[in-house]
Amino acid sequence: MPKDRGYDIFPRTFKARLLLALAFVGGLPFFASTLIAVAFIFVAGDRFLPPPPCSGSEQRGCLEPQTELEPLSHDGCVGAGRRICFAPMGKIDPDLVRDLVQYYEDDYGLKIGVLTPTRITEQLIDPARQQLDAATLGDLIGHIHIDEMASPNIVLIGLTPVDLYDETSSWRFVFGIRASYEEPKGIVSTYRMHLGSRGLVDDDVVFERAKKMITKYIGLLYYGLEERDDPHSPLYNNILSVRDLDRMGDRLPVD
Repeated sequence: MPKDRGYDIFPRTFKARLLLALAFVGGLPFFASTLIAVAFIFVAGDRFLPPPPCSGSEQRGCLEPQTELEPLSHDGCVGAGRRICFAPMGKIDPDLVRDLVQYYEDDYGLKIGVLTPTRITEQLIDPARQQLDAATLGDLIGHIHIDEMASPNIVLIGLTPVDLYDETSSWRFVFGIRASYEEPKGIVSTYRMHLGSRGLVDDDVVFERAKKMITKYIGLLYYGLEERDDPHSPLYNNILSVRDLDRMGDRLPVD
């Protein structure tokens, strides 16, 4: 997967104050650096809030393949012509994937395939950031799903619960990366989609956010639509936060 493609990011801005000489505290989530890892602390008033799933000690377990999706999956992206397949990387929420597959079939008539769930190699995690470079994950997907990555007719979207960043940029993390209609590949991380202003959001909100991000990629990579400046469009070109995802529409202008 080439490094010069578009990507969507969450900005590196937040209000902060020193707490116990270890962390900066504001209304937003942040990383507190240690010698061997990066830990999350969330605060709202006097109440400490839990970090997103797959943080800290949970991360290793989230690298394992999501075996609950095996009955739904195939070794290859079956079908003919231009088609879409999800590539589950790590222990992505199986209900989320099932609901997404059902949604696109019901609302767009798209039969999205699910490839065999794959483990994320632990050595790929940056030990200081406790994040995974998105392009490196793209390379792993390409190594595992060789035919799907090579085909210009297969829209391949990796889904992962692990926090991503782009090592070529100064952004702290990314929601996803994508290529182009001619090279229809992308990756979406649900990690930051669990965050709310006062704590973690429920599964319905995570689904809506993931759906909007994936719908944008389907619009660009499958239908060949163009990005738009309208923040209410599902093709909005400047996604900088979960608030942007919440404001976006979710219906592509296709029949």
